[in-house]
Amino acid sequence: MKIYSRFIKRIVTSPELIRVKLLKSSNLKIITAISEIVYNIIHKNIQVDRSTLVQLKKFKRVFYKLVSAKDALARKQILIDNPKCLVSLAILFR
Repeated sequence: MKIYSRFIKRIVTSPELIRVKLLKSSNLKIITAISEIVYNIIHKNIQVDRSTLVQLKKFKRVFYKLVSAKDALARKQILIDNPKCLVSLAILFR
């Protein structure tokens, strides 16, 4: 994850149209890294503030779909279809 942290930060902090383009052009390892971050937040391996959790709860269904997807291509499509869900992860990359 550390290898891709700059690119993930760029994805998370960019405007929506650019975020979609970056997600479409990103490789599957970056998508897997994003889904691992979400998985660790869900299972409380990464500690986040309550205010962040409130923001993340808005996209609870999307995150559970992302974590339960079988392969990286399905995860990539979920992220491309719901680019707004990544905005709440920007707090982790400050």
